Amino acid sequence: MNLGQENEQQEFKLSLSQLDKGLRSLSAMLNRGAEGTVYFGVDDDGTVKGINIGKRTLLDVRSRAAELIEPRIMLEIQPLKDENGLDYLRVYAQGSNIPYACDGRYYLRTASADEQASTDLLRRMLVSGNTDVMTEMSAAEQSLTFSGMVRFLSEKGIHASQTAQFLKSFGMYNREGKFNLLAYLLSDQNQLVIKIQRFAGVDKTTVDERVGFSGQSLLLTVQQVLSYFQLLQMPRKVDLSTGVRVETALFDLQAFREAWINACVHNDWAERIPPAVYLFDDRIEVVSYGGLPYGLSREGFFSGTSKPVNSRLFNIFINCDYTEQSGHGIPQIVRVYGREAFSFRDGMLIVTLPFAFEPDYVKARKYRESISEALTQNQTLVLEYFRIHPNATMKEVSLACNISYSGVKKIVAKLQEAQMIERQGPKKNSIWRVR
Repeated sequence: MNLGQENEQQEFKLSLSQLDKGLRSLSAMLNRGAEGTVYFGVDDDGTVKGINIGKRTLLDVRSRAAELIEPRIMLEIQPLKDENGLDYLRVYAQGSNIPYACDGRYYLRTASADEQASTDLLRRMLVSGNTDVMTEMSAAEQSLTFSGMVRFLSEKGIHASQTAQFLKSFGMYNREGKFNLLAYLLSDQNQLVIKIQRFAGVDKTTVDERVGFSGQSLLLTVQQVLSYFQLLQMPRKVDLSTGVRVETALFDLQAFREAWINACVHNDWAERIPPAVYLFDDRIEVVSYGGLPYGLSREGFFSGTSKPVNSRLFNIFINCDYTEQSGHGIPQIVRVYGREAFSFRDGMLIVTLPFAFEPDYVKARKYRESISEALTQNQTLVLEYFRIHPNATMKEVSLACNISYSGVKKIVAKLQEAQMIERQGPKKNSIWRVR
């Protein structure tokens, strides 16, 4: 009788003298796919050779597994016979309490081999297991307040408070009774900066604008980023060529929302690196860290399989109507932009949303750049002076640049018309912002 080939869920051992190696393979298979089977009395090629199964054999296998594998697993041990009457043993286990260690070491099943897990892979296993890493890590700051979170939840119709009982129900204490990383992210003291960076062009050579959010609950920051992009998406391209008004949005706002919420929920916060959003002339990139959740295939990812990395944070987002359990977010993005919108590299997940047309702010910048190339020497002097001295008055510019006061006024008017300089604040106490 032949049982086939060894693979990521099946291992053959010729005798029970290889029990420890068989249990190691079982732990590796659990870490790979949450289940595995080891057959004893079977050759490497799948041929049943038979073993002697005594009265204590099943108990010995179970006892040895309890000694070697941590956390404990429940085994299904089944004595079998083939058509020739040869006895062999089937040992099966399943479990999702990843990672499983065998004799103090962690292994991962790759094809038909057991490989010792690297430190990085072990960390990913921990994040994907039943233990929510965010809830176990103590916050560096323990004097936390949650007024922003409470206000936000109250506006969502959730009765919230800063009492220990409520915070405990949201999973904000670890086993030692200390505020955890989740609590820190949701607190008023959260100093992790979430950035929106806009670049001039299609690469990161020149930063055009930088917006940062920190010192507040992650829930508030998530909403502010969504509001920023809602405003960005509002200008629409109008086509009347067919006699019917057709409006095209700069990008699909719902797809961005799904990408941004997923980035926040599934980010590897244990590394203290927050997700970010980058704006280019032709696209938006939403970047999160940690890559695919461990144990989730790309096919499962694209089909919408829900495997929350941070389960407590995920549940809070559900309560806030930021996301839902259905897992429709990724399919929504794929429907609009295709699978090519997603890229996985260097431990990052990047979602790219191309623009449907050139944004107005890009056109304005290019116009300013074209005007800048044609500036006179005096115009350039005035512009650069205001860049270095934004609080300067026109009289001060006139003296510093050796240009008549009336000449400075004309130059400033021209620079304002070209949107290269902007006056901000009250007239008596204003500053000049050079764009």
